Amino acid sequence: MLATHCLECHDASIRRGGLDLSSEAAFQKGGESGALIADGSVDNSRLWQRVESDEMPHDRAPLSSREKEQLQQWIAAGAKWSLPDIDPVLYVHGTADPQLWVQRLTVDEYIETVRSAVGVDIAQEARELLPADVRADGFSNTAYSLSVDFKHVEAWSRLAELIADRMDILGFASRFSNQRNLSTDATMRKQVRAMGEWLLRGPLDDQEEVSFSGIATTVASAGGDYEEAVRYTVEAMLQSPRFVYRIERQRGDGDPRPPDPWELASRLSYIIWGGPPDEVLMQAAGNGELATAEQISGQVDRMLQDPRAETKSLLFISEWLNLNRLSSMRPAAEKFPGWRPELAADMQEETRRFFRDLVWQQKRPLRDLLNAQFTWLTPQLARHYGLEPKGDGWERYELQDVAARGGLLTHGSVLTLGGDDASMVTRGLFVLHDLLRGTINAPPPCVNTTAPPLRAGLTQRAIAETRIADQKCGVCHSRFEPLAFGLEKFNGVGAHADADRFGNPLREDGELLFPGTAEPVQFDNSGQLMQLLAESDRVQQSLTWKLTQFCLGRPLGAMEARQVQAIHAAGTQAGGTWQAMVKAIVMSELVQLCRTEVVE
Repeated sequence: MLATHCLECHDASIRRGGLDLSSEAAFQKGGESGALIADGSVDNSRLWQRVESDEMPHDRAPLSSREKEQLQQWIAAGAKWSLPDIDPVLYVHGTADPQLWVQRLTVDEYIETVRSAVGVDIAQEARELLPADVRADGFSNTAYSLSVDFKHVEAWSRLAELIADRMDILGFASRFSNQRNLSTDATMRKQVRAMGEWLLRGPLDDQEEVSFSGIATTVASAGGDYEEAVRYTVEAMLQSPRFVYRIERQRGDGDPRPPDPWELASRLSYIIWGGPPDEVLMQAAGNGELATAEQISGQVDRMLQDPRAETKSLLFISEWLNLNRLSSMRPAAEKFPGWRPELAADMQEETRRFFRDLVWQQKRPLRDLLNAQFTWLTPQLARHYGLEPKGDGWERYELQDVAARGGLLTHGSVLTLGGDDASMVTRGLFVLHDLLRGTINAPPPCVNTTAPPLRAGLTQRAIAETRIADQKCGVCHSRFEPLAFGLEKFNGVGAHADADRFGNPLREDGELLFPGTAEPVQFDNSGQLMQLLAESDRVQQSLTWKLTQFCLGRPLGAMEARQVQAIHAAGTQAGGTWQAMVKAIVMSELVQLCRTEVVE
């Protein structure tokens, strides 16, 4: 409640009325008006009086009756804190116990699952027929956004036919049985059992075995042959919920349980590869060789050497930075007459190549994404950045002597987030949300959020400073707009200059306020800004949170804070690389334990 309603004005940096509610110690101290709670009495509590009268939250909707009742009970019980400090981001998604037992495959996961399972590339048709996945909370694999409608059902049916058409049905069947006779006896059931275990990523239960074997009976009664029976069985399995969903058992006593070997194998493979377990992992699951930490660790090390692990990592950087938005980027021609659409594609690829080089070739810590002194450019993108082109295609550029460039924030793919006018609001919010893991409330409905146009004598920074100085706007804008001050010399399409198109001189000095701290840190230029970010433990933890969310496919909150802290510590101790962090995630309680639901 404090995180949601109070910290906007009463955290360690803002302290309206001298009041800081972000820690238990500061809460007990009170503000300029004195202690918040007197003698443990609700009626004498300044906090309760202000809230009960709707005086607080100021300029915001009052607390609900239920919230007021909870606050009253909390004060009456002694106002005890469960944590010494409040990190507001932990409560963005509420405090409910996360429960995720059924998760639809994303389009990318479906394509990779088909390719790995039956050797058919269905990418083009799948992207044409399946509805596009919706990006939510920064990623398109976020479970709550993976809905299913009739278009999905129709597409899976059509795709199953196309896949079967392209398969060598008899060759596929021979992987599981040498027989060629259509039979409905135990021999056919054995074949169905083996195929089902492979395609559906785990053993069939009795009912599933009977249902899929019944397809052979139907084919035989209609005069069909063995190949037809296998084909229709495969088509049915490709449309089965167990193929297009990742399903785990939720029934239990309410306590966490270890996943069964098949569930664990799928967790590992979809986290590391974005696709199903391979034969080695399936055999390990079937032979009980995923029972110890050493066995699991060995499989993870093996899987991280597979090219599919690199492919999955590139999906992370594309999703996190929303690189696909550049495909539809259309900057105003009157502002950027030299813009070419090809530059947008180059910017996307620059970030992917930079990431691949740092993460997979050099195996550097993820924090170096913020300040690494190199990049990959085409001649046209080099010229756009003001660098001397070299070669005819993609080339690696060292940036030690290029003060303005180095790290993700200086990539065109990120700088263009600010739009044509290089909005400090949008850029600052990106740094706040995606690097500092900070939070900010939406502006009140009465506030005019339309920014004044730039002109001679008026820069983006000047506009931002006016908002920050405003009594109503400044309490929020002071948290994030200064985060973009160091990027002012980069225009809306990522080019660097000392003056804007109106001739206004631009600056790159500023200050950086890390969430939970009271005093900002000064920087003189963008290079110092990148260095501060890369060295910040808060930023490094943010990268861990982002990666963990991507791996699990759901937002994280207060319930997972302890586990994510353990992941961060383990991964950092092992080098902080992509490989180390992913291994720390899959070896953590978040993957090695399943939550259960009590069924009456």
